[in-house]
Amino acid sequence: MITGFLLTQATGQILASQLPTRFFEEYGAVMLVIDPETGEIRQANRAAANFYGYSIEDLQRMRIQDINALDPEDVALERELARQEDRNYFVFPHRLADGEIRTVEVYSWPLETDEGETYLFSVVIDISGKKIAEASILEYKDRLERLAEHRYQALAASQQRNLQFMWLAILTQLLVISLLVWNILHRRQAEKNLQEKTIILEGLLNSIPDLIFFKDKQGKYLGCNQQFANFLKKNPEQILGSSDYQLFEDKHAKAFYQTDTQVLANRQQVHTEEWTRFPDGSNRLLDKIKAPLIDSHQDFIGVLGISRDITERHESEQRIKFLAYFDPLTNLPNRYLFQEKFAETCKRLSSSNELAALVIIDLDHFKNINDARGHTTGDRLLISLANRLTELLQEHEALARFGGDEFVLLLTEDISESLEQSKLKLQQRLEDFQTALAQPLEINDQGEFLLSSSLGATLFTNAEPSFDALLKEADIALYAAKEAGRSTWRCFEPSMQKQVEKRFELEGELRKALEAEQFVLYLQPKTNRDGHVYGTESLVRWQHPEKGLIPPDAFIPLAEDTGLILPLGEWVLKETLKLMPTHPQLCFAVNISPRQFRNPDFVNRVKTLLEETGADPNKLTLEVTEGLLITDFKQSSKRMAALQQLGISFSIDDFGTGYSSLSYLKKLPINELKIDRSFIKDLPEDTSDALLVETMMAVAQHLDLAVVAEGVETQAQRDFLYSLDCNLHQGYFYGKPEPAAQLLARLKD
Repeated sequence: MITGFLLTQATGQILASQLPTRFFEEYGAVMLVIDPETGEIRQANRAAANFYGYSIEDLQRMRIQDINALDPEDVALERELARQEDRNYFVFPHRLADGEIRTVEVYSWPLETDEGETYLFSVVIDISGKKIAEASILEYKDRLERLAEHRYQALAASQQRNLQFMWLAILTQLLVISLLVWNILHRRQAEKNLQEKTIILEGLLNSIPDLIFFKDKQGKYLGCNQQFANFLKKNPEQILGSSDYQLFEDKHAKAFYQTDTQVLANRQQVHTEEWTRFPDGSNRLLDKIKAPLIDSHQDFIGVLGISRDITERHESEQRIKFLAYFDPLTNLPNRYLFQEKFAETCKRLSSSNELAALVIIDLDHFKNINDARGHTTGDRLLISLANRLTELLQEHEALARFGGDEFVLLLTEDISESLEQSKLKLQQRLEDFQTALAQPLEINDQGEFLLSSSLGATLFTNAEPSFDALLKEADIALYAAKEAGRSTWRCFEPSMQKQVEKRFELEGELRKALEAEQFVLYLQPKTNRDGHVYGTESLVRWQHPEKGLIPPDAFIPLAEDTGLILPLGEWVLKETLKLMPTHPQLCFAVNISPRQFRNPDFVNRVKTLLEETGADPNKLTLEVTEGLLITDFKQSSKRMAALQQLGISFSIDDFGTGYSSLSYLKKLPINELKIDRSFIKDLPEDTSDALLVETMMAVAQHLDLAVVAEGVETQAQRDFLYSLDCNLHQGYFYGKPEPAAQLLARLKD
C-alpha cells in the first residue's frame, strides 16, 4: 500500500514514504500508479474510477494498454514527439468503459515505494473539447485551505477549554500543555503537507503549455499559470485581484468581458479563435475556451479560461491550401485550380456565344539554361515570363503552370461575326503570346536572355468538353509545332492524331528492333586530296522486316526522345570497334548523341569496349555537336580529356550550325572540324557560303585543327575546297553510305 509521496528537486522522483493516502484517494484529479515494466495499474483513485467507468478493483486488474487506444508503435511515436517538442507530458486517446474515446494529457513521475519498488505516478487530465481538470485542482486547493483553517479554529477552541480547567490540578494542566504541544506539531505537519501539495499542483498547472486563468463572478483574477503570467510579462502575484481593464487595452478588455458575461449567463463554455497581439509585438492566433468554474460543492464561482497558440498550425493550413491550388514558384494557378477555372468557362459557354482555346506553352531548349546557368537563374526567368504572360490575359481567361517550363492558357473570344473570324482572332492572340515570350528578358546580375517557345492549341465551343481530351489535343498540336522546327504554334487537326499514333507505333517497333537486332551498320568513306579513302564514318540503318530499309532521320530523333539512343548508340560504337583490329589502315569515326555523351558511365563504357574488342583508340574519332559541349562545358571538357588520354580524337560535327564560339574551340581538346553540308551545297556559286567556308578554314588553320567537308557532291565543290586547302572530304561525290562489310571488301579489293 502506498502511504505518501514527495517530489524531490534533485531527482524528480516521488518517494512513497511521505504521501497522504487521503490526498490520493480523495483528490478530484484522475491518478494512477502504474508498473512501468508490465503496464499493470497498481492503484487508482476514486476520480479514476469515475472517469473511466470502472470500479477501482476493476482498474487494479487492468493494464494501461487496455485503456490506451493507441498501438505500441503510435505510443512510441507520441513519446518521441514529446521529446522533440520538449514536453513533460504525453497526449493519448483513452477508451472508457462505455467505449467512448477521450483525449487526455498524461503527466508522470517516477515513484519509489517503501519496499524499494519503482512505479510511475501519473496524473491524467481530460482535454477533450478543451474541458480540462485544472479548475478542480484549484478548487481542491481552496477546500484543503478551508479544512486546515477549520482544524486551526478547533485547536484554538480546544486550548481555551483546557485553560478553563487548569485550576483542577497541576497534573491536568501538564496534560493540557502536552496536548497543546502535540496539536501544534500536528498543525505544522499539516501545513507542511498542504504546502507540498500546493507546490505539486502548481507545478502541474505550470507544466501545461496553454495560457490558463481563473476569474470570479466580478471579473477579478483568482489565479493563473506561469504561461499566462509570462504572456502579460508579470508575476502571477501581480495578476491576482486585477481585472481585464487593468491588464489589457480597452477594446480587448471589452471583448473579454462580453464572452465572460456569456459564460456567466448560460453557464456553458464559449469557444473562439482570435488574433491577439503579444507583448513582443507579434500577432498570434489563439484558440480560446471559457467555461464555468465550479467548486467542490458544485457551486458556480466564476470563469475558467484556456488559450492555446495555434498560429503555426493556422499558417501550415494556409500554406497547404495555397500549395493545393497554386504553383509555389510563380504564384500562378496549378493544374487543380486551372481545371476549376476551365469548368467555369465551360458553364459560361453553354449560355454565351463564345469560342475558347486551350493552349500549352513549352519553352524551347529551356533545359540548356538550367544546365548552363543553374536552376536559380532558370526559376527567375520563369517568374518573369509568368508576369509577362499574365499581363496579356483578358477577363475570364486563365494562365497556369503545370510544372517545369510548361504553361497552360485558357483563352476566349466572342463569336460576334463568324466562327472563322473568331478563330483568326484567337490565332492572332497565339502570335501575340509567342511574340511576348520572344522579347528579351533582363536578369539583373545575369544579363539579357532571348528565349523562344512552341505553342500547341485546340479550339472548342462545346459546353461539356473533356479537359483531359482537350489537353491531349493541345499536346499533340505542341508536338507538331516542335516537329515544324519550334518557335512556332499549331492548332490541333484530326490528321495530327494519326501522326502521333504512327509515331507511337514506330516507338514500339523500335524497341523490338533492338531486341531482334534488326539494325545494320553502314559506313561512308572519307577521302584525302590524293583520292585515297583514309577513313569512314559509321552510320546505322534499320532493316525492318516489313517496311524494308528505314533511313536514320526517320528513327534517330525518336530514339533520342525515348532514351533508346543509349543502347542504339552503344551498339553502333561496339560494332565499329569490332571492325577496327582487322582494318588498321583506316580511321573510324562514330557519332555520339548528347544523351549518350552525358551518361555518367560513358567513359567507363568506352574503356570496356576498347578492351573487349582490342581496337586501337588512336584510330578512333568521336563526333559530337557544338550544342552538347556548350550546354555542360565543364563536365564535357573533363570527359573529353579522359578519353583523349586513351588516344581517342574528337571532331565537331555540323560545325557552323550551332553556337560556334571560338572560346570553346580554344579550351576544349578538339582535333577536327566538320563543315556542315548546308555550307557546301551551293558552292562555289554562293559567295556568302564561300566566304564562311574560307573563314572557317582560317580559324581551323590558326588553331591547328583538321577540317572535313561534308556533303561534297560535285567536282566544282571539290575543286573549290581544294583551292582553300580543305583536302579531307566526305559526300556522294566519293561514295554513298553502304553496308560495312560491303565497303570494307571493296576497299580491300
